[in-house]
Amino acid sequence: MSQADLLIKNGLILTLDDNFTVLPQGDIVINQGQISEISAASQTKAAQIIDASGQLVMPGLINTHTHAAMTLLRGAADDLPLDIWWHKVIFPLEKKFVSPEFVRIGAALAILEMIKSGTTSFLDMYFFSAETAEICRQFGIRAWLGEAIMDFPTPSCKSAEETLNYVRAFANHYRADPLITPVIAPHAPYTCNRENLLKAKALADQLNLPLNMHVAETAEEVANLRLQTGLTPVVYLEKLGLLCRRLSAVHCVHLTTEEIKLLAHHQVKVCHCGESNMKLASGNAPIVELLQAGVTIGLGTDGAASNNNLDLFDEMDVVAKLHKAIKHDPLAINAKTALGLATTQAAKVLLRPDLGSLIIGNKADIILLNLNTAHLTPLYNPYSHLVYSAGGSDVSTVIINGKVIMKDRRLITIDETEVLTKARELAVKIGQSLPRL
Repeated sequence: MSQADLLIKNGLILTLDDNFTVLPQGDIVINQGQISEISAASQTKAAQIIDASGQLVMPGLINTHTHAAMTLLRGAADDLPLDIWWHKVIFPLEKKFVSPEFVRIGAALAILEMIKSGTTSFLDMYFFSAETAEICRQFGIRAWLGEAIMDFPTPSCKSAEETLNYVRAFANHYRADPLITPVIAPHAPYTCNRENLLKAKALADQLNLPLNMHVAETAEEVANLRLQTGLTPVVYLEKLGLLCRRLSAVHCVHLTTEEIKLLAHHQVKVCHCGESNMKLASGNAPIVELLQAGVTIGLGTDGAASNNNLDLFDEMDVVAKLHKAIKHDPLAINAKTALGLATTQAAKVLLRPDLGSLIIGNKADIILLNLNTAHLTPLYNPYSHLVYSAGGSDVSTVIINGKVIMKDRRLITIDETEVLTKARELAVKIGQSLPRL
């Protein structure tokens, strides 16, 4: 009998397959980065064995929207109106400090945080994407990376045309990478003119790559676009031909009923960043209505500058409770739905049905949670526990693409101390430039 690469034994397995199959005590066999067997008691031999006794085994979490390097701006500006937060603090700091080194250090800090809280895949929109890609490869995390396309100069490019050329070269370099997926990322309708939006869509079509864009995040954004074009954001994008199944629209806080129908009709995906939207007082996305319309939704944390952490367990808890409160309905978003928004549905946002659930043939992106804690005892309903009781610090082991990345909360692929030291050293310089508001 041939030997498998990895065997996870004796765990409480939540497959999150279509039937929500649960194995109270089961084994998972992994070969060449894929799940090859799930059973109650495997007889397969393996080069590496993980005893998951007393642990819950589930798919890795998927963060559908963040700005990874902005972890270096965590806590730099809180409890401020969005326009002041953006224009008086974040933009000036980015203009002064964002560089390839900033992105490498910030991305490493973000990925460290994400892995330690159970995230195995993330979609990022920021600058110097090639730097983030190399950090992702060092850690061994799965990532969708989009270089932000804007009308005006960015820290990485002097013009939108230069950004598009950067994106094209980046996409050609990484399109065959097993962990990195290039993304075409026009920042938003209010930062990209018609011409640049069309160029971004044409490039995405040409290279058959995902599109990612901020849409209808604030009431002010919607009002300004109405003044300029007479149209709301989703209608405007539909007129330009940007709505398609490969587009993931971030935030979608301020939508009309017509726009919800358009998103569903064109199979546009939505990235919901509930905590960030609440903290910036942007509003609350109509998640229940979007789900009822058949729109696929994934959870995102947004950047740590506006969240202020990258823990998807927090996001699951918030999405369930927030929309119960908004709708005055305890059934509005249940625990299974909330969990799906960070796993199975998030995988669909990224157009990757081989992620987000533990079934034979899927990629082996798996996390283990320690159940031997007071706040997870007793255990009657694992779905409820994951959404309402668990946190990122409960994650003990992380496996990505069949490789053990973290074991017993210790990162194997990188030096955690080095990551934290570099971040703290750069933070001293950033801290000296924080404005007094």
